[in-house]
Amino acid sequence: MFQHHKISTATIRGLWNNWALASGSVALVMLCALFVPKTILPVLLLGVAYALMSKMKADHSRSKMGACYLVLWVMAITLFWSAIIMLLINLLYAKWLFGGLLSLEAFNPRHPYVCSLIIFPVALAVSIYFLIRGLKSKICRDCQARFGYYDPSNFVAALYYREARYQLRMLIWLSLILSIVDWAYYYLFYINVNFNKPDKFYFIIMPIAVYLLSLVYMSVRYMSMSEDLLNHKSNRGLRPMMTVIRFLVFSGDRIFLTEGTDELVDTPAQLIVPRRDQMSAEDASESFKDISGISDAETRYLYTDTGYLNGANVLHYAVFIPEETTGTGKLTGEWCSIDKLDRWLKAGALAPLLLREINRIYHVTMAWKTYDRNGNRLYPIKNYQPTFRLRDLKKWDVDYSDIHWLDVATNNEDKPFFRLRRFWRKNFHH
Repeated sequence: MFQHHKISTATIRGLWNNWALASGSVALVMLCALFVPKTILPVLLLGVAYALMSKMKADHSRSKMGACYLVLWVMAITLFWSAIIMLLINLLYAKWLFGGLLSLEAFNPRHPYVCSLIIFPVALAVSIYFLIRGLKSKICRDCQARFGYYDPSNFVAALYYREARYQLRMLIWLSLILSIVDWAYYYLFYINVNFNKPDKFYFIIMPIAVYLLSLVYMSVRYMSMSEDLLNHKSNRGLRPMMTVIRFLVFSGDRIFLTEGTDELVDTPAQLIVPRRDQMSAEDASESFKDISGISDAETRYLYTDTGYLNGANVLHYAVFIPEETTGTGKLTGEWCSIDKLDRWLKAGALAPLLLREINRIYHVTMAWKTYDRNGNRLYPIKNYQPTFRLRDLKKWDVDYSDIHWLDVATNNEDKPFFRLRRFWRKNFHH
C-alpha cells in the first residue's frame, strides 16, 4: 500500500508540475513583455523554450519518468516558433535590412510586444497537431522506447495518455478563446500610438489571470484524482511481480503466427513469469522448449520493454527453427511469408505488441544496414535500400535494444534538413 501511495503521489504531482511549468512559462513571457524591449523578447522566448527542453532532457538522461512531458514539449515548440515569428517581424521593421517594410502603425518599437497575438495562435496550431498525431508523435515514440510500451490495461500508462490529451484539449480551448478575444480587441479597439490600461488588461493581465486560474482548476482536478488513484483496488497496471516473455518464431523467411481471442494476429509463444529484469540465453531456450515442445531451436535476445512505473515488463526474443523441421510442437497457428505479414500489417490485423516488435526489428535493421551511427549513408548510392529477409535476422550484428538506431531511422542523410535536425536533437531534444 505504501508503494501504491508513493506511485500515486508522484504520478499526480508530475502531471500538475508539468502543466504548471507550461502555463507558467506563458505567464512569465507575458509579464516580461511589459519590460523587455522588442529586440530582446524573442531571445527570452528562446531561452524559456530551451529551459523547458533542458528539463525534459535532464529527467530522461537520469531515466526519470515523472509524468507525461507532452504539454511541456508542446509549449517549448510554441515558444520556439513564436520567437522565430517575432524575430522575423523585427527584421521586417529594420530599415537597414528590408528598408522598413512594416510601418509605424503596425509596429511601434516604443510599445511592448503584443506577444499574445502571436503565442496563442501558434499554441493553438501546435496543440491541434500533437492531438491529432497522438501516440505517433516522435516524443511519444521516444518515451515508449525509453520507458516502456504503451499498454491500455496499464492504469498509470493509460492515465498519462488520457491526461496528456486532456491537457492538450485544455490548451487548445484556452488558446482559441484568448486568440479570438485578443485579435478582436486588436482590430476593434487597439491604437498603436500608446499602450493604455485596457491594452494591458486584454493583452497581458487577462491571459496571465486565465492561466493562473487554470492552475487552480488543475490543482482541484488532480487532488481529487489522487484520491481515486490511491483507492484503485483493481489496478491491473501496477504489476511489479510480473514479466511477459515473448518469442517470435522464425523458420527461413517465414514467421509462425496465430489468431488471438481479439481476432488480431500474434505470436503463439509467450508466457508470464514472476518479475525479472533479464534472462540468460539458456533459461530463454528452456522456457521456449517448455511451451512449444521444440528442442532444436536457436534463441536470440532482442530487447526489453520496461513497462510504465512498475508495470509488467516484456522480454522479447527471436527463435529460429531449422527449415527441415516439419512440426511446430505444441504451438498452433500457421507459417506466414513476409508478404502476408505485410498485408496483415497494412490491414491493421496485428496485435499491438507484435506490430511494435515488427516495426522495431525492421526500422533498426534498415537503419543499421543503410547508415552509420551519425546518420550518414554507408553507400554513396542515392536512394539505395538494402534487402530485408527474415532468414538473416539471426546473423545481423545489431543491438535491437539500442534506441539510437530508431533515431537514425527517422533522421538520416536522406531526410530533409538532416544536419539542422541533427543539431536540434543533439542540443534541444530529450
